[in-house]
Amino acid sequence: MRILIIHCAYKFKGGEDTVVEEELQLVRDNGVEAELLQFTNHTNTLMKILQMPFNFFSYKKTLKKIKEFRPDVVHIHNLHFAASPSVIYAIKKTKTSFVCTLHNYRLLCPSALLFFKGKVFLSSIHTSFPWQAVKKGVYKNSRLLTFWMALSMQFHQWAKTWQHCNRFIVLSNSAKQIFLYSKLNLRDEQFVVKPNFATIEHPPLSNPGDDFLYIGRLSEEKGIRLILHLFSSLPYKIKFAGDGPLKEEVMAACSKHSNMEYLGNLQKKELLPLLANSNALLFPSLWFEGMPLTIIEAFACSTAVIASRLGAMDDMITPHLNGLHFEAGDEQSLKAAIENWQGLSKEQKQTYRKNARKAYEECYTPKKNAEQLLSIYTSVMEKKLTPFVLAS
Repeated sequence: MRILIIHCAYKFKGGEDTVVEEELQLVRDNGVEAELLQFTNHTNTLMKILQMPFNFFSYKKTLKKIKEFRPDVVHIHNLHFAASPSVIYAIKKTKTSFVCTLHNYRLLCPSALLFFKGKVFLSSIHTSFPWQAVKKGVYKNSRLLTFWMALSMQFHQWAKTWQHCNRFIVLSNSAKQIFLYSKLNLRDEQFVVKPNFATIEHPPLSNPGDDFLYIGRLSEEKGIRLILHLFSSLPYKIKFAGDGPLKEEVMAACSKHSNMEYLGNLQKKELLPLLANSNALLFPSLWFEGMPLTIIEAFACSTAVIASRLGAMDDMITPHLNGLHFEAGDEQSLKAAIENWQGLSKEQKQTYRKNARKAYEECYTPKKNAEQLLSIYTSVMEKKLTPFVLAS
C-alpha cells in the first residue's frame, strides 16, 4: 500500500502539524510506504490567500508528485492557504482515491473555529453564503479578507469540489453532526469518525498532588480568562503551561496571586510528569475543539479532566467516570465542577484516574489508531462508499 499525505504547514506549528507528523510515522511503522507532500504559508501569506480558489502551481506540483509516487490513496489534511483546493483537481485528474481529515470548520465558515470575539459563532453553518461572517470580519477582523475567504469556499461548494472526496475523517461525533447537517450537503457514508492518538509508551507513575493544571495555548478561545478570574478567589492551586497572546496576562495574574504559577512553554517530556502528578487537568475551551491532544495525554497519564461540555470534549469525557463537565464559559458551573471534584474521596478520585487510563487504552493508542486508519485506506482503495463503521 502506498499513501501520499498532503498538508499545508501552519506558520506557527500547532496540533494539526503534530498529528500529520505522527500519522506519517504511524503508517510507516505499520509497513505502509508513505510520503509527505508539504506546502507552507511561511512566506507571502497574502499572495497565498489570493491564490486560494485555485493555486495553479500547487496543482502542477501535486500532479507531478502523484505521477512519480503513484499512491493507492491520497490523504489530505490542511489545504489552506498555499495548497488550495486545486490539489483535489490534481488528484481527480489522476483518478486516485482520497480521504480528507477535517481538523477544523473552515469549509463552513471563514472563522475556521466557529468562534468570534469570545463567543461561539454558528451563523455560517446553514446559510448559503456567510454574510454575517463577512459583516463581522471574522477572519483577521477584515471584511475584505473574510469576503475573499468566503467566496473562495463558496466557489468550491458551487463546483461540488467536496463531493469528490471518498471519505471525510472527522475527529468526533459532534463534528460529524455539524458537517453532516450543514450547507455542504454531504452524505452520511462520506464520513468516518477516527480520533487522534498519542504515543506514550511509558507514562510517568501517577502520583497526584493538590495542584490543578492547565496546558495549552494561552488565548481567548481556550477559556484561559475564565480560569484566571475564578482562581483569583479560590483557595486551590493551579499551574499553567503554554504560550500565546495572553501570556503576559497569565504572568501578571500569577505574580499577583500565590495560588497560581506559570511554568512557561514546556516540551512534551516535561508535561507528562506534570499531568501524572496533577490533581486534575482543567480544559475550559470555548470553541468546538477538534480532538485535543492534551486530553488524550492526560488520559494516558491516568489524569481526570474537568472540561467544557462542548464539541469533542462532550464526546471524550464521560461525567463521573473519567472526568467532569461544566457549561462552557460559565464561571459558576466551573466552580461547581471543581468543588464537586474536591469533595470526592481519595478512592473515588483513583477510580476516575483508572477510567481515564482505560479510555486511552481503548480509544487513543497508536495501535488502535493504525488499525482504524489502515481500515479506512483499504475501504477507499476498494471504492466502497457504503456506510462505514470502524471496528471497536
